[in-house]
Amino acid sequence: MNKIIVSVVFLIIITQGHAQTNDLSGSPYSLYGLGVPNESNTGKTNSMGKTGIAMPSDNAINNLNPASYATIPSNNFFYDIGVKGQKETLAEAGNEEPRFNANFSNIAIAFPINNKSGMGITLIPYTNVGYLLMGIETEIEGSNDTFISNIKGSGGLNDLRINYAYRLTEKLRLGVSASYLFGKITEDERSFIGNTTLSIHEDNYYNGFKFGGGFQYDISKFITLGGVINFPVTLRGDQTSYVTQPGYEPIVNESDLDTFELPLEIGFGVHTKLKENLLLNIDYRKNFWDATNQTDQIGTYVDQDFIGIGMEYTPKKRGFKYWERIQYRAGFNMDNGNLEVDGERVHGAEFTLGIGLPMKGISNSMFNISYSYGQNGQLTNGLIQENYHTVTLNFSLDGIWFKRKKFQ
Repeated sequence: MNKIIVSVVFLIIITQGHAQTNDLSGSPYSLYGLGVPNESNTGKTNSMGKTGIAMPSDNAINNLNPASYATIPSNNFFYDIGVKGQKETLAEAGNEEPRFNANFSNIAIAFPINNKSGMGITLIPYTNVGYLLMGIETEIEGSNDTFISNIKGSGGLNDLRINYAYRLTEKLRLGVSASYLFGKITEDERSFIGNTTLSIHEDNYYNGFKFGGGFQYDISKFITLGGVINFPVTLRGDQTSYVTQPGYEPIVNESDLDTFELPLEIGFGVHTKLKENLLLNIDYRKNFWDATNQTDQIGTYVDQDFIGIGMEYTPKKRGFKYWERIQYRAGFNMDNGNLEVDGERVHGAEFTLGIGLPMKGISNSMFNISYSYGQNGQLTNGLIQENYHTVTLNFSLDGIWFKRKKFQ
């Protein structure tokens, strides 16, 4: 077991370089701040309306609340790796533009320490950046002439997180989390001034530590309450820029960036078994962006509210027939957005569906397929409406199958 843990942790570490250098979004709203927050997570939560604050980790990793790690069964070793693809359609003033992007969505491990505690490590994108602005016309200061620019942004931040949980009583579980946020956001700008081309390449690096906690409390055998908190974070950054122009030596500058404040985040949830084979999640989260006193060049950050609901149905959990153990999931969520542009909030809503396909002979292991359709923004005051279809594939493995057989 120790060898397995070491090898998977090593895999997470070497994966971080790949995670921070790819275009993870096609959203025009990733132009703001440090990008669009990533909502995809581990396993089944993607298809249950992105909910699960009160849901246990008794058969798969639930990364939405560190307290859930205390429910990992003894001798089990959970592993979750996922990829996602997204097709977006951007609408503005009667024009539509399709975009497609794909990348990894998460990699995670979790295991019990003893019969009262458990821990895990996850690596997920924290923000996604992937915008493209073509044909931006700007006046040259002091004249009536203009120049044209094309601007491309890519990258984002990653969240490398350690979760630990302890079962304080039979009904109460407490958890803590510590994250290292890091990543690179790249912007390339090419300007055409007469017959001259000016290129500016900027590498912006950010990093910082984030801490949080959570609880889960079993009111009864069928109802669990949960809560989470993530404390405010100050991210520090530095920039390296390269300015190139034909016939001139490149100019390289290094400088410190202004700090970026992440807000206090709280969330509450309910998890209930309506029947033995029917589960229900209801979550509410709030991000206190107002307290950061931050504005972007184009918009202002405002408090954000999120509410979601998710369900899972299994015909017969311990059924002998394969189709009886297939899990069916659905959910819905909506939020009022953390960005206000010209007095209009960039709010969003999303429907989710999913299915969990058991992997034969591998205990609780599942191949999870999640689909979501959502919308961000609205066609008012010159804003862009973003409609997207997302498919996420997760291998959620139960490492109990690594155990040696007693008899050979």
